[in-house]
Parts: sequence; structure tokens; C-alpha cells
Amino acid sequence: MCHHSLESQLKIYSIYSSAQLGFRNYAFLNLTARNDWSSTLPTQNNSFFYPSANASLVLTEAFDLKNEWLNYAKIRGGWSKVGKDTDPYQLINTYQLNTLFGDYPLLTFTNNYLNSDLKPEYTNATELGFEAALFNNRVKLDVSAYNTNSFDQIFNADISTATGFSQKLINAGQINNKGLEVQLGFTPIKKANSLQWDINFNYSLNRSKVIELDKEGNFQSVVLGSNGVQVLATVNQPYGTLFGSAYQRNNDGSILVNASGYPQVDPNKQVLGNYTPKWLGSVQNNFSYKGFNLGFLVDAKVGGSIYSGTHATGYNTGVLIETLQGRDEENGGLAYYYPNDDSKKLPIKLDTHNSAAPNAETVYHNGVIFEGKKADGTTNTTILPAPEYYKAISKVNEEHVFSATAIRLREVSLGYNVPKNWIQKIGLSAARFTLVGRNLWIIHKNAPHIDPETAFATDNAQGLELFQLPSTRSYGFNLNITF
Repeated sequence: MCHHSLESQLKIYSIYSSAQLGFRNYAFLNLTARNDWSSTLPTQNNSFFYPSANASLVLTEAFDLKNEWLNYAKIRGGWSKVGKDTDPYQLINTYQLNTLFGDYPLLTFTNNYLNSDLKPEYTNATELGFEAALFNNRVKLDVSAYNTNSFDQIFNADISTATGFSQKLINAGQINNKGLEVQLGFTPIKKANSLQWDINFNYSLNRSKVIELDKEGNFQSVVLGSNGVQVLATVNQPYGTLFGSAYQRNNDGSILVNASGYPQVDPNKQVLGNYTPKWLGSVQNNFSYKGFNLGFLVDAKVGGSIYSGTHATGYNTGVLIETLQGRDEENGGLAYYYPNDDSKKLPIKLDTHNSAAPNAETVYHNGVIFEGKKADGTTNTTILPAPEYYKAISKVNEEHVFSATAIRLREVSLGYNVPKNWIQKIGLSAARFTLVGRNLWIIHKNAPHIDPETAFATDNAQGLELFQLPSTRSYGFNLNITF
């Protein structure tokens, strides 16, 4: 069977129903039900049903709680089940047409073994929330807590290449996510026809855990992506674990160094971090005064890890400023020589850069000592040439994993509402002009030489970076006209 197309097609039939119930304008119930039939799933599994139910109670109306300081209060809760299909053409392996081999057609097979028995993914979600408005609506609060469980996720799992394929498309896994979202708004200043200042805070966190990957227990981890470091879904670990080479350490946590002065690499790969941030937050300020509006947004991504392939390559090639350290006398390099100019022997340190070698051997000035312990517990004193030192470090993934924390000035805007008496003469009812700047300033970050937002993947293989282009600032303007 051959398949060659620049297009993909899918068809989905859906039935949807909903119902809304209200009682005395303070108790509400919303119900939905939907069933989809998707062409991307096999006939026996192409139908999936997902309902939802949401309820809310306005406390201030139900219990007459309104007063001078409490304007509004509501509690809400909901449950939903969501189904999801997959991309087209994921059921049957086909040959792909390629450029002719001479006068002969050339067909190739993909490395992925597709699955003719795919089932839809499902996610069950529960959410509880609370809303309040206080002090004449000058303080507003919205808090939500959620818990989701995702089942039968569709992904490619690595398999033995002896099968003729490198990956197999499977349904597997149960992943749990718990989280909290908070929105808090203030209006510290509010004067009629004059100055108004609004502040809005947003905060969210998410904690994930891989409960299982398959019912049989054959998979303990699945590779989601790799580029020097693997991104894994591992049972009993947070989703998106970074896994790679690490230094070998003694019981005290000191890095072990071999007899030649090189750091030892642990023979077993280690967990190096996780790409999920500990929390996200932002602060939005808006100032309004007689038609003018000034706003600026600062946001923060705190925690999470990122592996920088740029940093590793920069160490290997010596192009990063950090690799100047030890390169020569001026940059703190140590003086040393090789006995009888034999570079296969261990170098011997000289007291000063003006010291001569005992047998007139060549003296070098780019010595570096790796900070660590030898197997016998003594401190390492063996010199390495700076290029060898940095090349050794470049090969250890642990050295190039950084916190992805970043705080940035995300946006600044300045707008002006043109007075109506200026524009009514030309047939306009409203006009607004706004200047906007985005991604203007990284206030703080922990990952050197890169913007942690520029990781090369935004899907399951997040947390990896390699030679990404620098992020850009953007400036623009908006003109909104209403007739």
C-alpha cells in the first residue's frame, strides 16, 4: 500500500447537548454532553463520549450576606470528562514515495510502528473555586483548585530496533495533575473622571505525577524527547523528568576525580531535574487618567530545569567567557610542565610563572585543577590543560542543567482615547491609539547565555535547548476606530 500526500484529512461527527438550571438567581447548574466520532481512530474505537457538570452558589444572595465590605461571594465546583482523538494516518503503516533512484521508484518505510487498535485519550477533571468582591468591588479574589487524571495517552514508545522499528505508537499511562490558581485584583486609587490605578496579581502552580505507563508494568519510563539529555515520563516521578549523565560522587557528595585529574562520570544516568516550573506569577498595573492609559506587565516563571546544549557546546569549543578562566597567566592559569616533554605523563605544577622546568622542558601557563576528591579521599591536585578541562566538563550533562527561573517585563502599553468631540465631525464614534512594547527586559534569569523561554520544543520534549536564536523585543501600535 502506498501513500503520498502533502495534505491530511480528517472528519469528525459530533452530537452536543447542554442544559442550564437556575434557582432564585443564586443557585445554578450547567450540564453538557458530547459524543464524537473521529475518522482518525479505528471503527471499533472511534466513538467517545464526554460529559460535564458545573454547579455554583452565590453566597451573598442565598444567605443575604451583602454589607459595607462584602459585595459578592460565590463558591463553585465542577467535574468533566474530555475525550481526544489523534492525528490522521496513525493506524496503518504505509510506504512513502521518494525521489526516483535512477529510473526506478523508491519507497521507504517509517521508523514508527503504527497502531490499528488505538483508543481515544480521556481526561477526568475536578475543580473547586471561590470568588469574592469586597470594598465596593475595589478588591476581587478568584481561587481555584483542580485535580485531573489523564488515561490512555497516545504517544510513541521506544522499542527494540530488532523489530525493524525504533518506536511504537501506543495507548498507555495514567498521569495525575494537581494545581492551584489565584487571581487577586486591587484598585488602590479610583477618583471620578480622574486617576485610577488597578493592580492584578496572578499565581498558579501545578504538581504532576506519572501513576503508571501500562497496565502490565512493562514500561517504567518512556522517552518523550532527547537532545543530549532525555526527557522522560517515569513511573512515580513528575512528568517531564530530565535524565542524563552526572558526576560520580563519594559519600560526602564530593565529585570523584581519577588519577589523571579528570572528573569521573557516574556509570548510571541520573535524574537531573524536571521541566515543570514550581509556580508561575504575574503583576499587571494599569493607570488611567483623562483618556490616557499606561499599563505594564511583569511575569515570572520560577523553578523547573532546562538543559542547555548551547552551554555544553560553548564549553567544548571554548567560545564562552567562562572558559577564559585558566587559559593563561592573566586569567588565572597555573604554570606546569611535562617531565621530559612527554605529554603522556602527568604534568607537574611550578611555583610561579617565572619558574623554569628542571630539564628545560616547555613551560605551559594554562593549567587548571578540577575541584574534587580522589578515590582515597584526598583532595585532587593534578593539573589539566584548560582546553582538556573544559572539554571534560562539556561531556557531563549535569554541568549544563540550569534553573529555568526567569522574571521579565513582558509588556508595556501607552494608549489614548481620542475625545469624542474631536472625531464626531468625521463620522466616528470612538478612536483609540496605543503604543505597545513586548518582551522588553529580562529582569532576572539563572540560565546563562540563553533565554530559557527559547527551548526548542513546546510539546512533551520541553526543557531542552540547543543553538536557539535569541528572543526578540517587539514594538508596535494599534489604532482602533469605531463608526
